[in-house]
Amino acid sequence: MTQHTLLLHRWLALAGLAAAACGADPYDLHFEVGEPLGTRDAVVWAEQAHQELLIARPAADDETVDVIHVPVGDDRSRILWTATTRDRGDVLALVVPANDKIEDVEERLVRVAGDGDGEPVSLPVKAPFSSIALGPDGKRAVLHFAGGAGTDVLQNANQVALVDLSDDSARDLTLNGFGGRLTSVQFPSSDGAPVAVGGSAREIIAFLADGEVVLVDAADADLDQVAVRFFPDVTFSPRATLLRPGNERFASPVLFLRADASTDVAMLTLVDRPDPASGASGFSAQVSLVPVGLGAADFTLHDSESVPYLVTVYGSALSFIDIRTQQGFTVALEGEASRLLLRTEQGATGPRPQLVAWAPGSRILHRLDLDGIEDALGRRPERLTIETGVEQLVQLDNDRVLIGSGTSLYVVDFPRSQVTPLTSMVPYDPASSALQDDRLLLGTPGQSWLSTVDLLTLDPESMVLDHPIAAFFYLPGPARLAVVHDDPMGLLTITDAAAPSRAQSVSVWGVFHDALLERRP
Repeated sequence: MTQHTLLLHRWLALAGLAAAACGADPYDLHFEVGEPLGTRDAVVWAEQAHQELLIARPAADDETVDVIHVPVGDDRSRILWTATTRDRGDVLALVVPANDKIEDVEERLVRVAGDGDGEPVSLPVKAPFSSIALGPDGKRAVLHFAGGAGTDVLQNANQVALVDLSDDSARDLTLNGFGGRLTSVQFPSSDGAPVAVGGSAREIIAFLADGEVVLVDAADADLDQVAVRFFPDVTFSPRATLLRPGNERFASPVLFLRADASTDVAMLTLVDRPDPASGASGFSAQVSLVPVGLGAADFTLHDSESVPYLVTVYGSALSFIDIRTQQGFTVALEGEASRLLLRTEQGATGPRPQLVAWAPGSRILHRLDLDGIEDALGRRPERLTIETGVEQLVQLDNDRVLIGSGTSLYVVDFPRSQVTPLTSMVPYDPASSALQDDRLLLGTPGQSWLSTVDLLTLDPESMVLDHPIAAFFYLPGPARLAVVHDDPMGLLTITDAAAPSRAQSVSVWGVFHDALLERRP
């Protein structure tokens, strides 16, 4: 592998002259580099000492990387956390005062292009929020205090900021619930599309708290919040949401809520509620509890030709509940399941919906065709066996999942009902993977090689690295793999994602110290 030093030939000579002239060591600088992030085009670090983002982007000549320094603060501020947008096109950084004694520095959310081009966009916010929740369409984000790094000063736990990333605007509000502390922020719409409530399109965000939920329309700043309390009437603390738009089978949109320890699923039917004073449109929720047997470890939705079903899984049974009547039936599983995913199976007569159920630790994937399910008395799910059990499952696309299980890595191809075990002397992490067309890319931290699997032939290949992997990123923009190695100077390996090889790779050392003399205080 060719070794390259990044701009070192330029600043090593200058640094020697400077050191001789003033007796100072130009390398004796304090750097505080955070964990790397991967965007579509680059690898990004937050560097606290200079209050900037370091963006390492593969250069056009494929021989090195371009390092872009994007200042986001100064010596009176610090970067509290960073995140990428949903499409990995931008980096978001929350910048706060360097310490709690500084009163004239405002908290800001800074958005920077993921390739380092363009100017940063700075958006003032009202608090040092510890966490961010991103909408599925990439347009909306919510800053909140439900977890993550924070500050020591007094905070309003139910204060949030609704951020519109399409026009870089923010709306601050305090949740008007019943006193429950916010536990999570969820976007119930799976694709981010507004849901029609009466004659209005609502962009609903659900704020979950112990014993209650607060619903907010992110697109209407004048609309009242909708708060629903369960406790003390019932012990129900929502943990997951599921939104069903209205259609001909059930006209009103419904928000379903699942709790960890409950034999019910909450069903919130969303309806129009005009303001009695102004007549302006609003919305409200009609609440009912749907019995689901022993509980709901997971849930999803399925509309048959005539029935709108809520589908839940718990233990060794699937429950299909008609949301109009709350009546239904169960389908027995030959083994435990606690997770569900829906996919589309291409059959002889066209596409048909298929449900996949499994549980961490189980050796069975259950597959159930859903077409005509209400008329399929005694239908038995098909079983696919994972010999060493499921530790972690990652859905690659509609047809394939990747399962990690000790030193075995299984590629499951649903259309071919094929389970292919790939074995190694060390465990692979299926979450440290990416898919490029029909090529599976793997870079498990701690290992000293990259692996690829042709999913058509299931032929694996590996490329040995000179250093262990600290972090692995697929950069779809330049179609490169970027591997970060532990090194105080900053060490990257860049290779072609389509055909990773040592001959086509470059290692770049000195990323953190790029333009050292220019950056020295």
